[in-house]
Amino acid sequence: GNSMALMHRSSDGRQTRVSPPGINVRSCVHEYGGLPYAFTNDSVFYCNFRDQAVLKQSFDQNSLEAGTFVVLSPAATGSDLLRYADFVVDPHRNRLICVREDHRLKDKEPANTLVAIDMVEGGEGEVLFADSDFVTSPVISADGELLAFQTWSHPSMPWDDTQIRIANLDANGRLCNLRQVSQGQVEKRQVEKRQVEKSQVEKRQEEQSQEQSQEQSQEQSQEQSQREQRGSGSLVQPLFNTKGELYFIADWNDWWNLYRVPVESLKQDCRAQAVRPMAAEFCGAQWQLGQHNYDFCDDDTLLVSFTKDGFWELALLDINTGKLTTLQSGLGLLENVYCQVGKAVFSAASPCSAASIQSITLQHKSECKTLFTCSRSDGLTDEDISMPEHISYLSGESLAYGIFYPPHNKACIAPEGTLPPLLVLVHGGPTGCARVGFNPALQFWTSRGFAVLDVNHRGSTGYGRRFRQSLYENWGVADVADVDNAVRHLIDLGRVAPDKAAIRGGSAGGYVVLAALVHSDLFSAGASYYGISDLELLAADTHKFESRYLDQLIGPYPAAKHIYQQRSPINHIDSIDAAVLLLQGMEDKVVPPNQAEMIYKKLLEKNSATRYLSFTDEGHGFRNPPNQIAALSMELAFYQDNLW
Repeated sequence: GNSMALMHRSSDGRQTRVSPPGINVRSCVHEYGGLPYAFTNDSVFYCNFRDQAVLKQSFDQNSLEAGTFVVLSPAATGSDLLRYADFVVDPHRNRLICVREDHRLKDKEPANTLVAIDMVEGGEGEVLFADSDFVTSPVISADGELLAFQTWSHPSMPWDDTQIRIANLDANGRLCNLRQVSQGQVEKRQVEKRQVEKSQVEKRQEEQSQEQSQEQSQEQSQEQSQREQRGSGSLVQPLFNTKGELYFIADWNDWWNLYRVPVESLKQDCRAQAVRPMAAEFCGAQWQLGQHNYDFCDDDTLLVSFTKDGFWELALLDINTGKLTTLQSGLGLLENVYCQVGKAVFSAASPCSAASIQSITLQHKSECKTLFTCSRSDGLTDEDISMPEHISYLSGESLAYGIFYPPHNKACIAPEGTLPPLLVLVHGGPTGCARVGFNPALQFWTSRGFAVLDVNHRGSTGYGRRFRQSLYENWGVADVADVDNAVRHLIDLGRVAPDKAAIRGGSAGGYVVLAALVHSDLFSAGASYYGISDLELLAADTHKFESRYLDQLIGPYPAAKHIYQQRSPINHIDSIDAAVLLLQGMEDKVVPPNQAEMIYKKLLEKNSATRYLSFTDEGHGFRNPPNQIAALSMELAFYQDNLW
């Protein structure tokens, strides 16, 4: 059903369930969770979703025998008031180091701290670090002497301005000599120039660049100077190699690229060096804890993942020469990258294949083996799949991007001379991105005659820091313009019907759906999954992780109250002429149900075509298959009623 289990796979391919039935291995830290487990040679540790307690269970990796679990970190009174995630084993002191989120403080936001839990005695955890609003990603050096971790504080998000902190561990395992990674000398080599096909967009850019080059140069120089002074940038995923060097990913050169701090520098100023500057992103936005986009094959070689124009590549990177050797390319999803005894293990999906756990023997780089995969669906072949096309287009004076999927069903042919209806998808976040990995829900639409455009509007990840932050203070304006211009671009190209367009999105994407219906006349229908209708209400009623996100996207509240009101779709009901479908989980803590319920009542007074579907057992994102099917079926019927 809807539970997550901890599994073990032996080298001979045997798969064994470790966590017992009835246990859901999942964390609620930041509401989005991530990395809810860790293991040693003879034990596993994991977080139980129901009460967020940390459980310890013996497990023999040779005999594959699992013992009964014991509660290592008891749940606080009131259930799930103490939450844990991002576990790392400290073998030198027989303890777990992890993130703890404490919800016991009345009338205050939860406290996020780094704690140590004795693997024998258990307990709530000894606090190691508590001097920031958020702390994640603890890693320990091989000799057990250093601990590195990531921190940030309001109003930043982990893709804004974060710190990588390093500390020595004293005889009692406590932190001492705390310091921060700083940016080294500005990298002189220029990052690779983006290869984009010649188009009207590129010509327009060239014209603009001649006018703006001097101004941009001054702005970039000033921005670089400011960053060096304050050490800003998004620094994520710290990792020690066996030599004791610290690696991490930072967007100092606009792209999330790899950096390292040599051993001697770790003892002094902790100044970082670029490993290989590229116009590509080596990771995505850190919405969940425990992301792992690179690993060490040996002291001279890294296994890395990076994305360009919506597609991911897996490659070997020679640290000394900078040479890249591609292992896999054209992927739509690439996560959980690990090296183990001459093998690379990772999770991936291609446009034709569902998400799977794969391995490559590094000595035979072309041999890729699937260890575990999610079934696509019965009878579906590659010939049934609509293949993605990465597009770029001009939106005002800016570039925006998207992934276009033409309608495709080998059993059906559209009447000659007709153009397909268009369904625009808007990802969440808004710091998310359109992915090209096989998505059965997307193929559901293309197989039924829809052309689909998955928009990467301004603010999306995968195109650099400046593009990501170009949405700041412009949420509900720039992204809505990018969506509108994307539709016009496809209409101008003659690829879609000009009078049959719908739009769908969830969470922040649901907000863009409603905002687009307010400001654009291109859409006949829109479906908002747990979307935001009232920005003021969201500012007052959401969880800690995103409680100050709106400061960046719109402006501080209540100082910018008039902007919140102006951009809230609920205040512009009279401007919505399209039919609206609202879908909501009643257990949603990120976008509470009142967001959907309030706008539904107002829309229904104006438009009898308004529909609302709620699920009592769903939160932020629908997980139960019957509910997913019910939502998709209702949405299809809704479009059939309102597009034809």
